[in-house]
Amino acid sequence: MDGVISAFMLVTAAIFPREEAVARGPVSENWCTPGYKVMVPDGREGRVTSIDGDICRVLADGEAYVTLIPYYIVEPVYPQIFARHDFGR
Repeated sequence: MDGVISAFMLVTAAIFPREEAVARGPVSENWCTPGYKVMVPDGREGRVTSIDGDICRVLADGEAYVTLIPYYIVEPVYPQIFARHDFGR
């Protein structure tokens, strides 16, 4: 029985080939801006230090190092205090 199932799977894979994976380019909807205050998924707030494609580098409260988080996971905190913060640009 296993031989019949494996033959069926092999024929199905030969008839319906998979499509090639396409790499996505940089996302233009990234709203993260260095200096913005955001809320990370665990509920803490932090500042965006820099961005790279769709990744925001966030320095969360209580941490010594930045965390790499996709922009669609973090949420902006309102009201924003737009004080100028230089993070070594």
